[in-house]
This record gives sequence, C-alpha cells and structure tokens, in this order.
Amino acid sequence: MDTVELQRRELASFLRDRRGRLDPRAAGVNHGHGRRRTSGLRREELATLAGVSLTWYTWLEQGRRIRASRQVLTSLADALRLDRSETEHLFRLAGEIPPQAEPEASVSQLSPQYLSLLEHLDPLPAFIINPRFDVLAWNEAFCVLLPHFEELPAQRRNLLHLTFHRESRALYPNWTEDVAQLLAAFRAQAAERLMQPRFVELVRGLEQEYPEFAVLWARRDLEPSGPSVRTFEHPELGRIELGQVKLKTADTANALIVHQVKPESALALGLAELVRRRSQPQPPATPGPIPAPDRPSGVSRRLPRPPPCR
Repeated sequence: MDTVELQRRELASFLRDRRGRLDPRAAGVNHGHGRRRTSGLRREELATLAGVSLTWYTWLEQGRRIRASRQVLTSLADALRLDRSETEHLFRLAGEIPPQAEPEASVSQLSPQYLSLLEHLDPLPAFIINPRFDVLAWNEAFCVLLPHFEELPAQRRNLLHLTFHRESRALYPNWTEDVAQLLAAFRAQAAERLMQPRFVELVRGLEQEYPEFAVLWARRDLEPSGPSVRTFEHPELGRIELGQVKLKTADTANALIVHQVKPESALALGLAELVRRRSQPQPPATPGPIPAPDRPSGVSRRLPRPPPCR
C-alpha cells in the first residue's frame, strides 16, 4: 500500500469518526428521518450541511481516488464543528496545506542562537523537538529532570519512546493521563506527515513494542498543545510539579519546550544545585550535601555528580 492510499484511508477514518461523534441536535439536524440505529450524523445529513452530493461524500469516506478542494474541506470542517487542530488535521490528510504550516528543520539546521538559549535557560529543563517528536537539542537541566535520557541510543531519543520507556513510568505518577495527552498532541500536529516513511516506521515500531501505544493510537484522539502542568516523581527531588510551555521556532515546524518553576523556590534551588554539580568539575572527595534550609523534600543529602549529558 503506497503513501497516497494510506493517506486516503486515514482521511476516510477521520471523517467517519468525527461524523459519529457529532450530536445531530448540535448540528441543527432534526429527527425527522426515523429512529437512529447509531449516534452521530448520517452521511446524507453531513453531505447536505456541507453542500456536497451524497455520492461524492460517500466516495470520500470510502477512500476512493477523489480530491477535495480547500473550499469543500472548509465546508466539511464547519459542518463537523471541528476545532482548529482538527481542521488543520483534516486539511493535511486531504493533501492541502493548512494555514501557517511551516517546514521542518533538521539538527544541523538549528540556529546557534537556539542552542545558546537552551544553555542560558538552565536550571529550567528545556529542549527542542521536531514534528516527529525527536529531541534535537537539550540543556543540562533536561538531563537532571530525566536522568535516563542520555542512556537511550540516539535513534530512540524521542518523546514517544521516552515516555513509554520502562524507566520513565516511575517518573510520571499520572502516566496514563500524560501519555494519552502526548499521543493526542502528536497526532494533531503531525497530520499528513504520518504518511511519510519515517513517521510510519516510528508508529509501527511503537505499536509492536508497546501494546498500550497501539490501543491509544487507535482512538485517534486529537489535542492542541498548550501551557500545562506536569507532575514528576524525581529520584532526587521527590514529587514535583513543573509548568510547561511550548514555543514554535521561527520559520520551522520545530518547537522549544520549557519547564517552569517559581524563582527562588526550594524546587528552583534544588534544580540549580543538581545542574551545577553536573556542569562543573568536582574534586575526588564525595560531594557535600545541598544546604538543608533550601533542600526540597525528597532530595538526598549526598548527590553524586552524574556523567555529562551528551
């Protein structure tokens, strides 16, 4: 099955799924067509709302070789009451470029200014990802927050692999909720890229390796990325909460993600101390303790300096 065929099937599945979710009353459809055997809109009802023929729309849901114009896609999005993320997803699946779609940049194309920014953001954990959720660059604080990240081989330094990794589960007390949100955000922003060979390879590999991924991926949930709060069960800092913001890099589809803490808080001081011990040479003697008044609950009194993050 070629890429175009995969994309048509994904578009057909997405339309059927969203049509089935829409309450006919919310769409302004009365119940004059008799008893409904299933929830959601009927095909003929959606076709009427979108201003297209029933036959043409049926072919679209069957994955046939037809092309929808931008005007028709807009009408379908309006009829289905799609939000921004869903509308962008619909356009990408149909082979159209949604508004403000940017190209992806590789590791070698990262601006030195972004790398400098990552360094200056320490002790706030920060990193840069591409639409495939590969982690392209990171700072010392990111390695402090996720101690096993540097142990992963380069090809598995990816947020999806990282979250499903066996050692990660202990870091996320709300793992089930967090991973569902991560997959929904990944699907929403990846859209037509999901048909590209390297995205197909990533998804198929995750489906084979992690049964939980296959179940969640089949739900086709979508969620826009926005500011949030993440809870971690850190081996040194104990249970902590960090704010998280995602910022698009200029002229590319990459994104900078920064975790936030309150300045001068015990957590901020604890992170700063761990970053300092990673980044500065240490004498052979055993490192001293974090000062007791500033040490967050759960921080060990003696913290051996970890190996440098590569």
